[in-house]
Amino acid sequence: MKDFAKYIGAVVMLVGVAILVVPFLLGTTNNTNLIIGLVLVIEGLLGHIYVNNMKRGSLVTNILWAIVLLIVPFAIFYLAKRGAYTEKEITAYN
Repeated sequence: MKDFAKYIGAVVMLVGVAILVVPFLLGTTNNTNLIIGLVLVIEGLLGHIYVNNMKRGSLVTNILWAIVLLIVPFAIFYLAKRGAYTEKEITAYN
């Protein structure tokens, strides 16, 4: 699980790409598919950056990340970050 948690952002990006590709191949592309796919790709990129950023972060930076990551995905990425790295690893980095 620890190894998977480090790559949760990439998985979200791949889901976003799948949402973009499948309707294209079926010929049923519409704006809703494009917007959802784009949001997932961007969320995956930002989530990957957040999870793999080893700095502990203060309350203010966590609030800013929550705003950027749209609150609900932030909770998922925050739990993934806590699962990916132990407190000892983060302390050693800082």
